[in-house]
Amino acid sequence: MCSFRQKSFFVLILCLIAAGGVSAQNYKIRQTVTMNGQQSESTVYVKGSRKRTEGGGFMGMGGDVATVEQCDLRRDVKISDKKKMYAIEPYDDGSETPPAAPSKPTVGAKTPTVKGGTVTYISNVTDTGERKQMFGMTARHIRTSMTMEASPDACMKSDMKVETDGWYIDLPEFSCPMTSRPQTTQMPRGATGGGCRDRIVFKTTGGGKLGFALQETRTFASGGMSFTQTTETLEFSKATLDPALFEIPAGYALTGDANDLYGRPDYAAMAKTAGQTEPGKPTIGTPIMTTNAKKPGVIRIGVYAPTNRSGENVSTTNLQTFLIGRLTAGKIEAVAVGTEADARAAQCDYVLSSDFSKLKQSTASKIGGIFGKVTNTDTSATRNYDAQVDFKLVPLAGGKTISDKAANKTEGDVDRAAEAVLALEAQQILGAIGR
Repeated sequence: MCSFRQKSFFVLILCLIAAGGVSAQNYKIRQTVTMNGQQSESTVYVKGSRKRTEGGGFMGMGGDVATVEQCDLRRDVKISDKKKMYAIEPYDDGSETPPAAPSKPTVGAKTPTVKGGTVTYISNVTDTGERKQMFGMTARHIRTSMTMEASPDACMKSDMKVETDGWYIDLPEFSCPMTSRPQTTQMPRGATGGGCRDRIVFKTTGGGKLGFALQETRTFASGGMSFTQTTETLEFSKATLDPALFEIPAGYALTGDANDLYGRPDYAAMAKTAGQTEPGKPTIGTPIMTTNAKKPGVIRIGVYAPTNRSGENVSTTNLQTFLIGRLTAGKIEAVAVGTEADARAAQCDYVLSSDFSKLKQSTASKIGGIFGKVTNTDTSATRNYDAQVDFKLVPLAGGKTISDKAANKTEGDVDRAAEAVLALEAQQILGAIGR
């Protein structure tokens, strides 16, 4: 599972994936996306100037929210059938004026919208000149480099870089301008604090032309994390599509914050999408991810979910995913495992166990919290946690076991404190076995 910070990162990535392609009229396209060892399947329906994407969630999150691109109305609509709610995200019209507030009453208005800064996406699109036939159409080979730069006052604090290599096609009779993009992005609660909105600006250089991606590999790097996501097309067919698929369902409530559509990560769904285990093998609490064949020269670490003796309530599954992201660098990659047998099956060179022996709020921080309650002042941002994690890295082929600990004092909440010591743990491990 992912932490709130990673959740924001993973939601932004999914928005970029959804916005990155062009589609066509009366087609049904089924694709798989593999990211950080997990595989997800999505279905895309296209009719005229509209496209609907269903599924495609990761970590048990976002798969139940459909995105409808209504290019004729210059907007995206996100729909949650589970919550019977929807959110509207207008396309950029090139002005600096924020979109008008919806005239229809909205739900989820408890958190006021705060104007953020500007996030600029700069893309360089290069056509290699290579062509090949895919699903009866001519696909072109395109390489793209994109950087995301956030202004100091932006809600999204981290910069990001994405390198893409893929095969794209033009589908006939689709009428969505390539310049159409959502004007604002909304990050999950806990990532930026409140309903913070950034203005999104897209700039493109290079002579290449994108389209709908039939096959694509993307490498993301942001905030010290890096990973690869691949897209493969399983089915490409014509279909008779009901226009209602591309409309807002009657009776659904409008929310001014798209985050209201997303619940907390679904642990059961994550376990299901992470890969089926053998009959009789336990799956609850041991999210075994489907892994690709290990490349020559790569060092692979099997990461167990951390144990927690501290008494504080944290999601060890979220923290396992955070640690995997921190350990994946250069020639070293990490995958989630539940047992040593799983690690050996995944061709791991090491297994890593971590135990939180301390996650404790400092005395001064506790006093500040009491003061905040008395004075009705929010002191959550000034909380301090002392954290320590004890870890053991065991080589599966035999050799010296590395046993050590990482400790830190962190200002923030308990999740940030846990992540901070795991980041230190990852640094020590990467230094010990070499990047």
